[in-house]
Amino acid sequence: MKGKMKRLIENLVNRLDSLETENQELKDRLDGIESSLPKEEFFKACAIGHEQLWSVVFNDILKQDVPSGENLENLI
Repeated sequence: MKGKMKRLIENLVNRLDSLETENQELKDRLDGIESSLPKEEFFKACAIGHEQLWSVVFNDILKQDVPSGENLENLI
């Protein structure tokens, strides 16, 4: 009985070590992917889309002027 428990614990410890290693490898890969993304271009496209959405909602749907505020492109 003690031998079975010892093997079970060893197997669980080995599996945990394996999962921790895999987790770290995946984190490293994700960091690499995130750092290679063109963030500035994405942020600019989002800012433009946001401004266009506001314009459509207020001008076309609500028939009102778009409220004044900071253009998000200026924050990039």
